[in-house]
Amino acid sequence: MPKPRPTIRTTSRPLSARNADWAFHADDDEVLDALASGRQTESLREYFGAPAYAELSILAAAGKKAKITRGSRVLILPGIMGSKLGGPLHRSDSGTGSRLPEVLWIDPLQIAAGRLTALALPCGDPIRAMGVLLFSYAKLKLQLRIAGCDAVFYPYDWRLALDELGARLAADIAADGRPAVLVAHSMGGLVARMAARILPKRLLRKLIMLGTPNQGSFAPVQALRGTYPFVRKMSTLDRSHSAEYLAQNVFCTFPGLYHMLPSPQQVKGLDLFDAGSWPADGPTPSARLLGEACVTRLRLAPVDSRMIHIIGVNQDTVVSMRRTTAGFEYAMDRNGDGTVPLASAKLPRLRCYFVDDLHANLANNPRVIQAVIDLVRRGRTRALPQRWRAKPGIVKYTDDALLRMEGNEKIDWRRLTPAQREAVFAALDSGRLLPAARHPTA
Repeated sequence: MPKPRPTIRTTSRPLSARNADWAFHADDDEVLDALASGRQTESLREYFGAPAYAELSILAAAGKKAKITRGSRVLILPGIMGSKLGGPLHRSDSGTGSRLPEVLWIDPLQIAAGRLTALALPCGDPIRAMGVLLFSYAKLKLQLRIAGCDAVFYPYDWRLALDELGARLAADIAADGRPAVLVAHSMGGLVARMAARILPKRLLRKLIMLGTPNQGSFAPVQALRGTYPFVRKMSTLDRSHSAEYLAQNVFCTFPGLYHMLPSPQQVKGLDLFDAGSWPADGPTPSARLLGEACVTRLRLAPVDSRMIHIIGVNQDTVVSMRRTTAGFEYAMDRNGDGTVPLASAKLPRLRCYFVDDLHANLANNPRVIQAVIDLVRRGRTRALPQRWRAKPGIVKYTDDALLRMEGNEKIDWRRLTPAQREAVFAALDSGRLLPAARHPTA
């Protein structure tokens, strides 16, 4: 998911849609080359935020000069919603009559046009992974490259089932023939565990997970219900559809979401893989996909000595839930990274390190990046502690009704200034209301 970025732009001069949105459509390598060379400055500043743009420009230039000196190839797997998805749009290139491949996720102009519905499964037009959301993962890759690692992105279609994605990853690693180290954020860790069950051990040297929901998370519950803050905030950009419509007709068709539901051990007295346990009001999940998810989760590779987990902690996180007459009620404390509870991230015999940071920021955290470099090189690190004591803290509660109070106003992306656009994108994965929701959009 997109990483929150601070907003410091003060200019009110609007950019043209074509110039401003270049970074949303460009190939990952094109963006990294532009960072290193100083091209597409306005678009990249808006996309990354000015402070991150300044830092990444320096790293990109250094990365181009770096020499690969360290053994295994490092594949960086993003989390759910962290890969760009796209396919042919229903429009033609001027004069050619051909259909252009375009990014649907995540391009604000396409979302504003109601095109998120094209992601629903099964889909008519072919949709494929076209890269990663670089504001979440560019820094990790560049610093690995500067450290001499052969680091490359491995984007994937996060809508699909874990077993399908894991089989594709295993096949790609086997076809390459070189041993790999996997650095996997969030859902990427589950994809990697699926691949680990198939691959010969000699082809998978290490699996370094960042905030992986090994026993599920409560965020997919809210996404399927249309109450997840990210989904509600994203829906404010869609001028045609509500969060509830998108949840029912788009997100509820994604097997990948179902495969990250909390395990029965994490939800006492409530079987989320039984459609009858879900409230009848609002969006309702597919009984077929729930049943398939329960079986698929059993195929994840068990923990072994190659697996390491870096876990975010000390953030307000949904850690339990219960069914009420009004729907679902969620309890929150600080034993998690804001998305994945500590109890869901840990597994018996899994070596863990801990960092005080949000789920979305794990792949950008300097201490995490240093720890990843150490773990790739030597298999151990002193950059992060290996112990963190869970804290009782203050328990907060929220429910479906409260969550549905957010994200009901619409935003016209085309009319926003660069500063407002930057603020909207920065707020998508934060705990704040969208700043631009207070601006007139008529």
